[in-house]
Amino acid sequence: MFVQVSKIKSDVIEIAIRGKSLECNENTMSVNSVRVAGKEWIILSTNKGHIDVDRAKDMAKGYGIKLAEAELAKGDFKFGKGEFEVDHAVEILRDIKSEFEFVEAILTYERTIREIETNDGADAREERISIDLNVSVVRRGVASIHVGGIGGLNVIESKFDYVINELKMRLKALERSKLLNPFMRGFKFEVVLSKECSCAFVHEVVHRLEADVLGEIEDGVGITVYDDPFGFGGYNFDDEGVLAKKKCLIDNGKVISYLHTRESAFKFGDVPMGNGRGLFTIPKAFQTNLYVEKGDWSFDEMVEETREGFVSEGLIKAEIQNEVILIYPELCWYVKGGEIVCPVIVNSIKIPVKEALRRIKAIGKEHFERIGYEKSFAISEKAPPMVVEAIVS
Repeated sequence: MFVQVSKIKSDVIEIAIRGKSLECNENTMSVNSVRVAGKEWIILSTNKGHIDVDRAKDMAKGYGIKLAEAELAKGDFKFGKGEFEVDHAVEILRDIKSEFEFVEAILTYERTIREIETNDGADAREERISIDLNVSVVRRGVASIHVGGIGGLNVIESKFDYVINELKMRLKALERSKLLNPFMRGFKFEVVLSKECSCAFVHEVVHRLEADVLGEIEDGVGITVYDDPFGFGGYNFDDEGVLAKKKCLIDNGKVISYLHTRESAFKFGDVPMGNGRGLFTIPKAFQTNLYVEKGDWSFDEMVEETREGFVSEGLIKAEIQNEVILIYPELCWYVKGGEIVCPVIVNSIKIPVKEALRRIKAIGKEHFERIGYEKSFAISEKAPPMVVEAIVS
């Protein structure tokens, strides 16, 4: 019977500017949990102090679930360092507000201490410091940017000019944008996925490499993807106490490995490498930070080789529906004869998951990083622009 006792404590400072309001909220949370793998998973948690380990073991009722052997974490770890000063953070948000009429900006600083002990050898503590800034501006449409990293306010200061310039560029394009010609909807085009859209595309593909929800993906050529635990979505060890290591998931267009929990790794006969996430649920196989190797194409070359198609950037959302990747961009640019003609509003870009890798026709040589949260897990992707064949609607 596997037994894991965990404790997590987080201190969060959130500062927001919304319209005429300035909000500053601080919160401290501490939760103890126990997770037992017997005939079934038993998970108990409380924010009231003591956790009843014996009760969880009694509820598990024997043996059944099997976990792979793993390299387990031991000792004290730190992940990120940096200072945070509330008055300085307020100044940054006010500087953003001074640039735009209708803006919402939320700055979040989090210090988390996570402790994990298992009956098969994990005994580790990690202090993690992260920060992120989410800015949305409304004019004709919405332009938004989410940036951050491991560390303190210095992370945001280094990205300040980029945030302002990128938002201004997108707002200017949205003001000039036209509706997509209805006779073009539902047809296949070459689309240059750039910035957030490229990252979201890779993210959705890798969802099908989670060993607990595998889906079929045909081989392609050229793209190589790693899961790398160093970055905004990372840690020194996962929520099962397994030491986190960089791993290659896709090598030159071919899937070569999967994201595992200890349970799925046992079923596949693989070695878990630190992708079990979630302390208060069954461990979930999930990415940390995805890293896509650069290609040979410049952005200009990708546009010049597009006879008719689109460039997409900014992201409303991305998801998989009926085994089709759906990317909803904030903005697209219509390309004709290798030249950008005008900005247009596109509802969605569709790529079948199964064919996703072989739909890639070119990979750029400039990286863009997207950060975010999914299922409450911090994640990120770093990817170059890509040309894909997709249905535009």
